[in-house]
Amino acid sequence: MNLKLIIFLPILEIVSFILFGDLFGFFPAIFIIFLTGFFGLYLLKSNLNIKEITETPENWIYKKIAGILLLIPGFITDILGLILIFKSFRSIVSRYVPEDFKKNMHKKYKKNTNEITDIEYRDLDE
Repeated sequence: MNLKLIIFLPILEIVSFILFGDLFGFFPAIFIIFLTGFFGLYLLKSNLNIKEITETPENWIYKKIAGILLLIPGFITDILGLILIFKSFRSIVSRYVPEDFKKNMHKKYKKNTNEITDIEYRDLDE
């Protein structure tokens, strides 16, 4: 299954680009690919540090996967990435996520509380 996906996804992306370019024109197609690429980059760079997340790990992971899909040039991956951004569609997508992955996503996590830990140290080179 994975090998078929690796082989056929680029072919489907090229075909969808040709069809979209035929329908709307070459420059709008390129513009949309760049626009979704920049939006995907924004999603990946926001809350880059896992310690700074203020949302559930499940939502954080879905946003990062959506960012990766939007960063990949092509309309099919862009549509999949846009689907993952909306919470209403995530329940449909989560039906196809393996159970082991779901269990790890729902583990308890500690929110960023901005606590300061006071420590003392001494230089051992002295």
